[in-house]
Amino acid sequence: MRQSRKSSWAHLNRVTDLIELLIMCHPQGFQILLGKADEPTSREIHEMMNAGRTKLPEDYIATMPNLETEAERIIFDREYFDKSVEFAGGWPHIHFVSQEFYSSDSRMWSVVSDHIKFVGNAVSRYASKLGYVAVRYGLSPNTVMKYRREFSSKLAEMLLMPTGEGDDFYLMPG
Repeated sequence: MRQSRKSSWAHLNRVTDLIELLIMCHPQGFQILLGKADEPTSREIHEMMNAGRTKLPEDYIATMPNLETEAERIIFDREYFDKSVEFAGGWPHIHFVSQEFYSSDSRMWSVVSDHIKFVGNAVSRYASKLGYVAVRYGLSPNTVMKYRREFSSKLAEMLLMPTGEGDDFYLMPG
């Protein structure tokens, strides 16, 4: 059965958010993607999701149900995170595809990793830090920002691509 286009985009967005959550909110996010560090614990997932929630606009309406206890929030966050991992194909698939991405475009991977390490989510306010990353790789600051903007969605697209399809691109297996 083929996924609907709307559901495919929803999966792409969810997997992109998973990657962003890992690389922005976990100190070993890139290593987790590559399978070189352990997957996050329930407590770490809850802390990452809380960090992600605090960076949202003030007018954001939470989709999380009104949960009474911290334990319930941890369980809710874990289930949501695990469902996102499932959409991405599971941890072995995430590790494999991330290693393929790293092997095929290690420069982009390294630039984005250094951007997160040195610049964070700042765009132009910290030009000296952005400039440091750009000079380090012989790139323009605009190219560094382009890599950063494209990284998570590019990896998410690779994760959702059916195996063995070569250059044929489908968001979800049919």
